Amino acid sequence: MKNVIVALLLFTSPAGLVAAPMPLTSTSLFISAKQGLFHSPLGFSIDAGRTNWQLEPKPKNNHFIETIYKAPAGSGSEAILTVRSDKVNGQVDASQYAKRWLSDYPRFGFEVLDAKKVKVDGQMAYLIDLVSHESSKQLRQVLFVRGDDAVTLTCRDKIQDFAKTLKSCDQIIRTFHW
Repeated sequence: MKNVIVALLLFTSPAGLVAAPMPLTSTSLFISAKQGLFHSPLGFSIDAGRTNWQLEPKPKNNHFIETIYKAPAGSGSEAILTVRSDKVNGQVDASQYAKRWLSDYPRFGFEVLDAKKVKVDGQMAYLIDLVSHESSKQLRQVLFVRGDDAVTLTCRDKIQDFAKTLKSCDQIIRTFHW
């Protein structure tokens, strides 16, 4: 019996000890080897890139949020970038999807500063810059649509810090690949 246990310990792969419950999921070493890299079950990926932003787990109480990136701890910044997914009805592109929401922003206290089509990694997207003087927050949203899935990347921070935050947010947004 002692020899069987020794043989099992010698010939058992150490990979079994660190493997994810399911290969190529976000908890496997293959996926998580690069800090800040997120792979969605919807087929897109996004990465903290050259920023020092931290990838956070999705909140348990919000099934629309895929993941969150936060400015580094200790930086004094409240900056956050959320990655949200939604289902869309019918065949729409990113600009059609965005235009459905543009008229609603003022009702929620946001002023639309800019709204336009953009290209990210060869894919058409729609960019919306917003500000809320009431909450002293500024936001950038970039919307992507593929099939019946929509993904919204929302970067937000205090108005006075947003210009600095936007550089990091844009670096992360540019890594979006679907």
